[in-house]
Amino acid sequence: MMEPASSHSRSAMFHATPLAIPGLLLIRPDTVMDQQGWTSAVYNETALGAVGVHDRFVDDRIIYADKSGNVRGLRYQLAPASQATLLRVLHGRLFVVAVDVRRGSSTFGRAGTATISYMGSEQFYAMPGFAVGWCSLDNATQILLKTSANTSPELMRGIAWDDPALKIEWPVSPEVAEVMIADTDQPLLAGQQDLL
Repeated sequence: MMEPASSHSRSAMFHATPLAIPGLLLIRPDTVMDQQGWTSAVYNETALGAVGVHDRFVDDRIIYADKSGNVRGLRYQLAPASQATLLRVLHGRLFVVAVDVRRGSSTFGRAGTATISYMGSEQFYAMPGFAVGWCSLDNATQILLKTSANTSPELMRGIAWDDPALKIEWPVSPEVAEVMIADTDQPLLAGQQDLL
């Protein structure tokens, strides 16, 4: 797992730790305990803006992974529908990956990873220009996915999740992983023609 950089940004509701690749953040909300349990912020435009997230999110989805070892991605969308992504786990744990697919970027082809969980309340943010994927670490994992552009099938692209050039240390081997059918035949990054 890529270690977070040392700098921290703070707001009234969120604390963001930049990962080693610019454009990726691990965000932790404040949690308020009371006699009945707790409350945790998921989205607040002003507070997220204070920690560097300025995207307008337009689509929310809940994704369910029935088993540990379910793999989805790595996916991205071309302009004008390139997407920022904000992920939070509603149940279970998730290993998240984001690969820089911006051709002119100094970190092109590098992958940032993090593990997020329901108990930790972390959120994983990737700005537009990253191919995002994940692996469920528990049975019955539920994920809240927010994106800054609607899904456009004609603009959707993918990269092989196990591309050796990306050097991603997935928590499952190819023999054990249950890869979503749409992601089983994606090209290697080196073979991509459409990149951002």
